[in-house]
Amino acid sequence: MMTMSKLHNLHTRLIDFVLAYLQAEVKSVIYLHPPAGIKLNTNGEDVVIKLRKNLYGLKDTGRTWWENLSEGLEKIGFKQCNADQCVWIKDGIVVVVYVDDCLTFGNKEKEVEKLIQDLKS
Repeated sequence: MMTMSKLHNLHTRLIDFVLAYLQAEVKSVIYLHPPAGIKLNTNGEDVVIKLRKNLYGLKDTGRTWWENLSEGLEKIGFKQCNADQCVWIKDGIVVVVYVDDCLTFGNKEKEVEKLIQDLKS
């Protein structure tokens, strides 16, 4: 893709989703014991807390992040490439996803910048 970008003079941007895995909502019900050192007013009862956002290390964290990103890209009109599930295409813009980073390529810089703003929201 980088070679094609150079050959066709495409605008290229890298998007790094900071703490991406932690932003996704948990899809299943998960209860945890409070971490050591956290004091809760429990009147001596054993307490668990319900997890609302993902944590690194959970087996579903990566999948949940991928589902959220996929839904977001589909919502703004991108289609997933049949040959490579990590490549998304829409009107001359290509998005390549690797873990929690995206490389974007496009003919028009304004469209690439708009995509980045759409993905941030």
